[in-house]
Amino acid sequence: MAENLPPRRKRRSKQGVPQADVSQDPPPVDVHPSIATLRGSHRAAHPDEGTILEAASHLLMVYEWPINCPRFMEGLRMLGLDCVSQLQYIRMDHNLLTALVERWSPQTNSFHLPVGEMSITLQDVALILGLQIDGPALVGHNVVGAGRRWLSWPDCCDDLLGQHPQRDVVYVDPFNPRVSSKFRMGQAQAQTCLPLRWLRWTFYRDSYLDMNELDFWRHLRAYVLFLMGTYLLPDTSGCEIHLRFLPLLEDLGLFSTYSLGGAVLAHLYRELAEATKPKRANIAGCIHLLQIWCWERLHVGRPTLHVPQQVSLDGLSVGYRWNQQFIRQLPAGSLSSYRDELDGLLDSQVTWEPYTTEIMSQVPDICLSGRFIWLARVPLVSWTRVEWHLPDRVLRQFGFVPTIDVHPMEPKFVRVDGRGKSDTDWLVYYLHYIGLWEDRTSHITEGTPLGDDTKHLIQHYLQWFRSWATLYMLRPTSTPPTTYYPRSPSERYLRQYLLDTQRAVQPLLSSNDFSDAENVIRRIGELALDVCREIHIPDDHYTEEVHTGFTEDVQAGFTESISTPVFVDPYSMGAGPSPFQDSGPGHDYFSYPTQQHSPARVEDDILPVTVQVEQHLLRDRPVRPPQHYTPGSDALPHRGRRRR
Repeated sequence: MAENLPPRRKRRSKQGVPQADVSQDPPPVDVHPSIATLRGSHRAAHPDEGTILEAASHLLMVYEWPINCPRFMEGLRMLGLDCVSQLQYIRMDHNLLTALVERWSPQTNSFHLPVGEMSITLQDVALILGLQIDGPALVGHNVVGAGRRWLSWPDCCDDLLGQHPQRDVVYVDPFNPRVSSKFRMGQAQAQTCLPLRWLRWTFYRDSYLDMNELDFWRHLRAYVLFLMGTYLLPDTSGCEIHLRFLPLLEDLGLFSTYSLGGAVLAHLYRELAEATKPKRANIAGCIHLLQIWCWERLHVGRPTLHVPQQVSLDGLSVGYRWNQQFIRQLPAGSLSSYRDELDGLLDSQVTWEPYTTEIMSQVPDICLSGRFIWLARVPLVSWTRVEWHLPDRVLRQFGFVPTIDVHPMEPKFVRVDGRGKSDTDWLVYYLHYIGLWEDRTSHITEGTPLGDDTKHLIQHYLQWFRSWATLYMLRPTSTPPTTYYPRSPSERYLRQYLLDTQRAVQPLLSSNDFSDAENVIRRIGELALDVCREIHIPDDHYTEEVHTGFTEDVQAGFTESISTPVFVDPYSMGAGPSPFQDSGPGHDYFSYPTQQHSPARVEDDILPVTVQVEQHLLRDRPVRPPQHYTPGSDALPHRGRRRR
C-alpha cells in the first residue's frame, strides 16, 4: 500500500526555493557597516544609561617600579622596551576616552568621525610606544600540563622566576615596610595568573649590579611580566597577569624578535570592542596609547604643553613628549562637551600626519624598523585574540587619498577568547591567521599621494562616507543642514555680529566712499559690546565696564581708541598657549569710556515685539561664571583605592 503513495514534495521556503537548496553559509557582511546597524548593543545607543569608562590599569603602577640601574636598562634595551620604560604617568581623561569609545566601530576597527574614518595603526604603536612591530606573532604552544614540559604553572614559575607566591608567606612592601600581605596565584585551582603587586614587592631592587647572571634574568622576566600586566596588555582585573607569556620569556633574545607592538594593538582593538557594550564600566588595554593617539591627531581634549612643539626627543619615542613633566594644563571637559566637539569636528582640527620628517629623524631605530608593514592589511595576533589591521580604511593618515574601494573584514571572522579553552593550542588554532601575518609583506595597501589636484577626490570620499556612516550617533539619523543653525543665545549674537558687520562694511568697500565710516565704526562697536555681554570669558580682571556704552560726547575720539588689528595664522598655532594675551572682556580691542547707561538701539523700532522682549531679557540677565569643573589639588572626588 505504501508503494502506491505519491512521492513527497520538497518543502519550499517563502521565496519559493526548495528548503534543501537554501545555502547554509552565513549572510554576507555589509560592505559599509555602520554603528547604527549594531542597534542597542552599542553604548552610543544609550547615551544616558552608560557610565564613564574607568581605566582598569595604566602607567601609574609602572611608575611605582622605578628603574635606575644601568645594567637593568641595558637589559630592557636588548628586549626593545627601553622607550616604554621612559614614558611617565599621565592623568587619564576618562570623559574623552568614553566619547571616543562611543564612536568606535567593532565592524571596521576604526572611529567614525565627521571627517572620515580614523584608527590606531601599527605606525602609531611603533612611533608612540617604540615597540617592535615586525616579527613572529606573539603566540606559542601550550607547554603546561600532563605530558608537557611543566606539570603546573607553579613549576614554570619556579623554573623561570625562581619562586611563586606562597599562601602562608607574608610579603612586605619594599617602599613601605609597614604594609604587608599574603598572595596566591589566581584563577582558582588552575593557578594561571600572578598578582602584579607580588611581582613588584618580590623582584624590585635599587641596584642589580651585584646579581649573578641567573638571578638577573629572572628579575628581568618579572619586570617584563609586570610591564605587560600593568601597561601593555592589561585586562579588566587590573591586578593580575596571565602566565601564558612567561614561557616566551625563557629565551629573552628570541622574545625581543616577537611583534609585541602588534599584540598590543590587537589587545587594544578587542578591549575597545568590549568597551562599546552599554553595561561596561571599565576599559582595559594600553589606554596610554589611545589617549596620546588622540592628542597627536585631534585637537579635542589636547593639553597645553610647557613648550608648544616639543620635538626634542633625544632618541626616544614620540610618547615621551607627552610626559607629565611637559604638560602644563590638562583640560577637564565633560562627556557632553566632548560629544559636541566630536560631532562638529572639522578637517582643520585634525592633524592627519603628525609624525613629521623632523620627528622621524629623532626617534630610535626600533620605531622605524617596521615601517614597510605600516600599511599591511593583515590580522594581528595576541595569543588568544585576533583582530584585523585595516589601513586601507584610513589611508589619509599615511598621506594618501582616501578611497571608496574598501573591503570589509573577513566574512567568517568571529572574535573568540580563551574562556573555556584552557587546553587549546592557539598556535594551531590560529594557524590560518598566523600564516597571513607571516606573509604580511604581500598584503601592503597602495595609495595615491595627496596633492592639490586630489582635493576633489577627498570630497568624493566624504560624500560617500557620510552616505552610510553614523556621524551623529547620539542624534536621529538625518541629513545634516547645509546652513549654519545657532544653538544658543551667544551663537545667535555671534551670527548677528558677523552678518551686520558685513552689511555695514560692504557699501564702503564697493563705493570707496568713506564719509559714513564714523557711523559704521559706531555700529560695529555696539555689536561688539553685545557679543561681550553674552559671552563670558573668565578673567580675574573682569569689571562691569563692559556693560556700559558710549554717548555722543565721546564719539569724536572713538576712532582713536581702536587698537591696531593683529592677524595670526590659526593653523600655525600648535598645542601651546595662544599668542594673544587673554585679558578678558574688560581689555578687548574696543575700548570705550565708562558710562552708566546702555546705548540706544535703532533696530528696536523695527523688530517684532517678541524679539524685542527676548533681546531685552538676554541683555538684562546677570553674567555668571560657568559652573564647570576646575581641577585642583583637592578637587578630585575621593574614590576607593583599587586593589593591585
